[in-house]
Amino acid sequence: MTNTAQAQHATIVDPDCHEILFENEHVRVIQARASQGWKNDMHSHAPMVVVNLGSGRQKVTWPDGTTSLVDLNPGAVVWQDTSFDHSWELLAGDVNVVLVEVKSAED
Repeated sequence: MTNTAQAQHATIVDPDCHEILFENEHVRVIQARASQGWKNDMHSHAPMVVVNLGSGRQKVTWPDGTTSLVDLNPGAVVWQDTSFDHSWELLAGDVNVVLVEVKSAED
């Protein structure tokens, strides 16, 4: 979901959850970790590959106010091909994901 008035990046909005593990001119690798009940504010991500390491359920809120339930399943790998903004609340389990943002794929 692209938004012209893009929110600040996840590592700025929620640095206690989003830790940069590696960054160069091609990619930014982030590990996001949080426990049940964690909430964060609206933030942005570049196009990325998401690798789920833990299991949990998130309530994701999009800039237009709509929400989605997202189940995090260990071993699941997802490609997100556009930049997007969102916030989330962890309803159950743990967030433990590795995000590989691909800078050359940015809108």
